[in-house]
Amino acid sequence: MIPDSLVGMILNRLLPLTLVAMLAALGSSPAGASSRPIVVTGVTQWAALARQVAGPDATVVSLVTDPNADPHQHEATFTDAAHVASASIVIVNGAGYDTWLSKLVQGRSSAPTVFNVATMVHAKLGANPHFFYDVSAAQKFVATFSTLLNRHGNLPGVAKRAKSLELALSMIARTLVVVHHACAGVAVAATEDVTGYLLSALGLNVVTPRLLRLAIGNGVDPTVRDLATALDQLRNHVAFLVNNVQTATPLTAQLVARAKSVHVPVLNVTETMRTGTYTQWLGGIIGTMRADLHQEGCLS
Repeated sequence: MIPDSLVGMILNRLLPLTLVAMLAALGSSPAGASSRPIVVTGVTQWAALARQVAGPDATVVSLVTDPNADPHQHEATFTDAAHVASASIVIVNGAGYDTWLSKLVQGRSSAPTVFNVATMVHAKLGANPHFFYDVSAAQKFVATFSTLLNRHGNLPGVAKRAKSLELALSMIARTLVVVHHACAGVAVAATEDVTGYLLSALGLNVVTPRLLRLAIGNGVDPTVRDLATALDQLRNHVAFLVNNVQTATPLTAQLVARAKSVHVPVLNVTETMRTGTYTQWLGGIIGTMRADLHQEGCLS
């Protein structure tokens, strides 16, 4: 009798191969009855931006939608494979964030158009992959995606929607400049680097030890020394603590508890959007940060 552990190991190794085989079979068939381009991505933020640009002219599918799951640990499913098999455009985040999606694309017999966000922003493997918290990346995304989408058909509404979205993102970018001018150098804390690009654009100083943030972001335990330092820093009053609830651990719970005990505001964020548009989502997070910075005294 084969031990259960060995059965599990065999299934874990066979599943990716089975998905690739499935893609090879499906990829040779038509994308479906609809003439609209089908856009598939693993990141809800890129899906939200794509929907705002595409409107009714394309079908946009986000494969990872559970706000309670860690996107870094997502494993491809047969449903994911089926969506990729029918896709006209696949948006890959890149920088090691969604390698499972890249493997599904490689398994297709006929390759879709692949839009790699990390390549777009010239980021290398090992860079902070949370580009969806970078307003400048979102702006580049809209311009690049709208051009790409128009290559898949006569879509007259795309340019107008892209222009409107670019205007909204420009307003957010101007807000960041104003806050940066007023609050540059203000100390904040973070359980990990999910909002790193946004905090940098605001000019804020993330004092939490970098190695602790990297450890938590990669699912490993930080050193006792770094944890002690992070806990002590919260006593010295930072403007707020950014807490990624999708990478929650007992250690991050300690940081959140300490922050609350010393009256430091806790800003819970996620890597997966729940509802609304991208601009509403990011604008809401920035609005909360501005309110905390106002309490800190750097914003009037």
